[in-house]
Amino acid sequence: MRSRKTGMYALCSAVLLFLFFGQGCARNEAPVLSETDRKFAAFYADYLVLSGVTVSESENVSLIGGKHIDSLFQIHALTLEGFNERTDVYKEDPKLWRAVLLQVRNNLQQDDR
Repeated sequence: MRSRKTGMYALCSAVLLFLFFGQGCARNEAPVLSETDRKFAAFYADYLVLSGVTVSESENVSLIGGKHIDSLFQIHALTLEGFNERTDVYKEDPKLWRAVLLQVRNNLQQDDR
């Protein structure tokens, strides 16, 4: 159980790094997001909110617990395996990843209203 939580922390941390490195992608025509991509973006936006990334003070950023991540997976109808599959797809398709990140940003902006 503990190794699963550690794995989820590592996975989410890796995705955060991927988020920052992926922003440098070229701005060409954005691909159309599938329902799976939209679910991933909604999950990721919620993860960022819960972890404090959207708070202006960087000291408030923290890794959220495994129970919260499991709840997010349930809310967004995702599995850890599905999450891993999507991240593999995004690693291979930077334009799609950029489109997902834009959707995440839109989701976060809507939450601010």
